[in-house]
Amino acid sequence: MWNVPGGEGREPSPAAPGAERGRQVASVLGFVLGDERGAEEFEGELARQVQDWNLLKGIGSQVVLRSLDRPGAYLHLAFWQSPEHLFGVVRSDAACARLDRFGKLAAVEPGQAVTVGLLGGGPALAGAAHALLVRVTPAGPAAAFEAQFGALAGPFLYDPGCGGCLLLRYTVEPRAYLGLIWWHGATAYDTATRGDRFLECERRLRHLASGLAFERVRTVGGRS
Repeated sequence: MWNVPGGEGREPSPAAPGAERGRQVASVLGFVLGDERGAEEFEGELARQVQDWNLLKGIGSQVVLRSLDRPGAYLHLAFWQSPEHLFGVVRSDAACARLDRFGKLAAVEPGQAVTVGLLGGGPALAGAAHALLVRVTPAGPAAAFEAQFGALAGPFLYDPGCGGCLLLRYTVEPRAYLGLIWWHGATAYDTATRGDRFLECERRLRHLASGLAFERVRTVGGRS
């Protein structure tokens, strides 16, 4: 497992004792629009959710991502200081009412995750223009996979324009992971994802995983 408090470092390092208790938790809301003609209304509702959550106790950064590979697909990540803060929000009447409104516009897939790896500038994704989602199910031990993911993704941070790398582990499905690497510009993203280093990273990840999928996304909202 690797974890760099605050994301200051650029090399993976072991988590400190007690780090499990201090990790951020994340709400992971996936959406797929039933009709892309409703995108403007949907994005407006999502922006209002981000604004409302910004006022809540325990909220950290938020980011809204729109898929470039799956038309009409979105992902809203919100980071919380503790599970109690997260649960207090997602179980509230207001959150349930908003999910009902979202459900009229899109298929909704709610989830929760814990941060198990962080490199770079922290999960301040809202200012990043381009990101890559990596959905992984490890084939072997979770701890070995987490360490390898950090070792493989970390070197991208030395490239100009790379903002950071994050690894989340789902709580309901602890064998499922969501990785993110983000860049501050299209040129930096294209250069990194078309180079030999990325091809080698993909090859080694496929060797470690029983399931692996990459997805290109753009930032369309959030709060750092």
